[in-house]
Amino acid sequence: MGPRSGTKVAHRHRVGTAISDRVSELTYVNGRPVALLDWINLGGVRTPLYVCELDPAKLKAVDETGVFYYEGVTTDPRFLDSLGG
Repeated sequence: MGPRSGTKVAHRHRVGTAISDRVSELTYVNGRPVALLDWINLGGVRTPLYVCELDPAKLKAVDETGVFYYEGVTTDPRFLDSLGG
């Protein structure tokens, strides 16, 4: 499954102290699920900029269209310092 697979994950996402619902692209890296949070365009090539690893046990298929629901809360890596992590 590539980074433009069309597979999506709905998840609760923490940015600093705020938590909200969001939908991100979903892919797998070395067999592990990853939410693709943000992209950058490098010379015309769309490249993942921020990602968040997901616990496979908390990832549930919603239907056959490639939509998943994540039962945990993801954390934006850009704001880990503000949380003391």
